[in-house]
Amino acid sequence: MEAYYKGKIAWVTGSARGLGRCVVEMLAEKGCDVVVSARNQTNLRSSGEGNSVDEVAESIAKKYGVRAIVVCGELSKEEEVARCLAEIHEKLGKVSYLVCAAGGGNVGTALKKDCPTDYASNFDLSSVKAMLDHNLISAMLCCRAVIPDMLEAKFGRIVTFGSIAGCGGNKNGNDGFAAYSMAKSAIHQYTRLLAKRLRHDGIPVNCIIPGNINTPTTRIRFGGDRAKPVEGLSRLEHVGRPEDIAHLAAFLCGPGGEYISGQLIRVDGAEQLSPC
Repeated sequence: MEAYYKGKIAWVTGSARGLGRCVVEMLAEKGCDVVVSARNQTNLRSSGEGNSVDEVAESIAKKYGVRAIVVCGELSKEEEVARCLAEIHEKLGKVSYLVCAAGGGNVGTALKKDCPTDYASNFDLSSVKAMLDHNLISAMLCCRAVIPDMLEAKFGRIVTFGSIAGCGGNKNGNDGFAAYSMAKSAIHQYTRLLAKRLRHDGIPVNCIIPGNINTPTTRIRFGGDRAKPVEGLSRLEHVGRPEDIAHLAAFLCGPGGEYISGQLIRVDGAEQLSPC
């Protein structure tokens, strides 16, 4: 099984911390050469997950005996994506796996108290655009960039990251996360469209939809260690581990994912059961 991953190059965006960090480590453990990717060298400090992205890559290379490089850039900009991919080609080679884990809801003014909160009718356009750039456009640009590598090799896997916020709507009413819900819903549909486009090229494309996962960022944002369920709700419904997401990402990149494509797979402890 591990031989399947050996020597393949995995670009995991948003992999300096959180879910992306867990995914990139798991793919490295399976033998992939990996790209640790972030907007800058130090944004992982805000969640207490290290001092620099270089240190993360060095640790992964030493621990798993693989090649690990760093690319930093704003992936919602075409020129930055092109530069990052050129660095990957120069230092590692062509991309076999792309996991688009970059994103999140804390963008621009979307979560500030003075930001308009009704994104259906009274929205701050710059905040909505920033949310779409951070979550949707960055994934679209990275997918477009790596597809030629995969077509040339006649092999590749793409995994995007959605959110339960993009499935069942926004539980908390009209707050700043409404724009995040829209962005993630768009990721879900983009994944389907890309899977249809690449089906006959033999490149599976799938979307992982995390529920509430116990990461340093969620602990900072929502408080506590989330080791206990929210009152009145079950442990299964509310507490997921980053490894729950990473195991699925690795499976979809492995031999078990060869005939799975165009799927939106929720990992949320059955919090949501309605169709995406």
